[in-house]
Amino acid sequence: MLFSSLNIRTDKHIHTIALVWLVSCLLLVAAWVHVEDLVKDGRAHEIAGAQRDMANITRVTQEHTNRTLRSADQVIRFIQSRYLEIGNRLNLTELTQKGVIDSEIFNQVGIIDAKGIYVLSNLPVSGTMDLSDREHFKVHVAVDTGELFISKPLLGRASGKWSVQLTRRITRANGEFAGVVVVSIDPGYFTRFYNELNLGSEGLAALYGLDRIARARKVGTKEEFGTNATNAKMFELIDQGTESGAYVQKSVVDGVERIYHFRRVPQYQLVVTVGVDMKDLLTNQKRAELALRQQVGFVILLIIALAIALTRHLNQLRRDTRQRQKAELLIQERTEQLNAIFALSPDGFITFDREHRVKYVNPAFSRMTAQADKVLEGLDERDFFAWFAGRCNTGSDLPDLAALRAKGASGKAGAMQSVEITGDGKRVLKIGLRLSESGPVSQVLYFRDVTHETEVDQMKSEFLSTAAHELRTPMASIMGFSEVLLHQELEVDAQREFLGIIYKQSTLMAKILNELLDLARIESRRGKDFRYSQVCLHDLAADLAKSFIPPQGRSPPELILPQEKVYVLADSGKLRQAILNVLSNAYKYSPNGGPVVLEVDTRSQADPTPLICIRISDRGIGMTPEQQARVFERFYRADTSGKTSGTGLGMSIVKEIIDLHGGELAIDSNIGTGTRVCISLPG
Repeated sequence: MLFSSLNIRTDKHIHTIALVWLVSCLLLVAAWVHVEDLVKDGRAHEIAGAQRDMANITRVTQEHTNRTLRSADQVIRFIQSRYLEIGNRLNLTELTQKGVIDSEIFNQVGIIDAKGIYVLSNLPVSGTMDLSDREHFKVHVAVDTGELFISKPLLGRASGKWSVQLTRRITRANGEFAGVVVVSIDPGYFTRFYNELNLGSEGLAALYGLDRIARARKVGTKEEFGTNATNAKMFELIDQGTESGAYVQKSVVDGVERIYHFRRVPQYQLVVTVGVDMKDLLTNQKRAELALRQQVGFVILLIIALAIALTRHLNQLRRDTRQRQKAELLIQERTEQLNAIFALSPDGFITFDREHRVKYVNPAFSRMTAQADKVLEGLDERDFFAWFAGRCNTGSDLPDLAALRAKGASGKAGAMQSVEITGDGKRVLKIGLRLSESGPVSQVLYFRDVTHETEVDQMKSEFLSTAAHELRTPMASIMGFSEVLLHQELEVDAQREFLGIIYKQSTLMAKILNELLDLARIESRRGKDFRYSQVCLHDLAADLAKSFIPPQGRSPPELILPQEKVYVLADSGKLRQAILNVLSNAYKYSPNGGPVVLEVDTRSQADPTPLICIRISDRGIGMTPEQQARVFERFYRADTSGKTSGTGLGMSIVKEIIDLHGGELAIDSNIGTGTRVCISLPG
């Protein structure tokens, strides 16, 4: 009986353990299946959301294309009608000037006669231009389809620009072919619109013809024209009668897998499409999937732990041992985490024990106060505050223990006190105190280094004060001379002199305000309004030297250019502004004459970071090292005598522009021998 009872208990024990693990396995499978369903639903939700968004984007893009083409077609039909009425007397230049032809949208508008000769244009055309071999002419010769023909992108012979040609046949009343009206649209007009769609770094927006050729295509920041997408799935769907839809496909052009949405453009043989990189689209979903899998992993661990715990319940000693070990490991992990947080924190922490003695000082506080040689642990709180007060600057508010404790007890946000301390340079710290109800820690002192924020606030105040001072000086002259003109009868010469002073000071104020606005615009937009393109420095430098008007009696800048043309990726207008500012300074600060040299040079091809240098040199008054160190400060002028006009903002603007181009700005100057400014841009 005894052995039988033991066997029964053993069987129950085995059955119980088997049941525990069977239930655990079922829960594990159910949890994993549920997670897979959630992952699948999350992916489907992301894709459905993207499809909705892209459907709206394609609708907007379709409407934009429709409006543009309708506008072009209206111009074509108007010119078609007028040409049939008055023939070659039609003045397209006059229509452009009157705004009938929008030159911002259309590169060129013209008439090709029945022989294919370009006879009329709103832009100057030299010589006889035969366009009879162009597709947009030949398509209309045989028959009048009554449709607007939209060509592939091609390089216009008349405009010299890449264009999409929109044409209609000109048919006389007797059915005779009289030529073609052609309107050239810049493909960049569409890609600039696509640039506002924010589709990601590999996102795509494009306008295709049903001939599978892209009229305009933008991928990220890259513009493309004439791309062939013959095997794109959307054309297969369109051939099946689908007007709009979505699909996922690896691009036949660049191999990037995207989700696409397309929409036929009504009345035209065109289709607009947008695509989002699947990697970008599913980034958040992947994070959520990872988090979800981590959570289910945690749940699985809990289930396994529970099964193990229930199993170990049958063995009390083993369960107690394992639980105790687990608790010790958890405490150790939390202790290590807290130690790491306090050690790595950029803010200073000091804890006090129940007797209000310093218990722990983290490394950040030691760095803030440069007290590596001072042992603070064990100090009474009053001795600590006495020591800390000795680190504070004379005249600075000293930390008040009673006030900090009262603020800490209130629990209000921002209950902190600012102090200045000496040591490794001037530092400004904010101090806060929090009381603790735990046994080992009675209170915690918190120190935050706000030196940088304080310096920024001071710089803002100094800038506003300087700007106000610079504006007040010309304003005082304007008000003073205006008051004299209003209240006194003066001779004509005196009036003219005073008005000239007022005009000069007003011009100075306007220049200061314009340059302040330039700086504010550059700083706020951080180059977002820059329009980068390949700029030929030969052409830019030659144009600057030709158009720059030097002071009376001075020669134009001398040009030194390399034999081969060099190009940089830059905003032509902003780069021109920067170089003009430096040129103006070169003439302004060389009042005794001497040549001003504008030189373009390149570094050696062996240089790992090739740069293209633009140097402007003069033989003027030069600068001291102290003046060179401050030359980029706003409102700073090396000549404080007032004899040299200026606002002190020009070089600040140059510095901002060159920095946003990823370039470098260097100045080499000596008193009495002149100055050389070197603008270096990435090649």
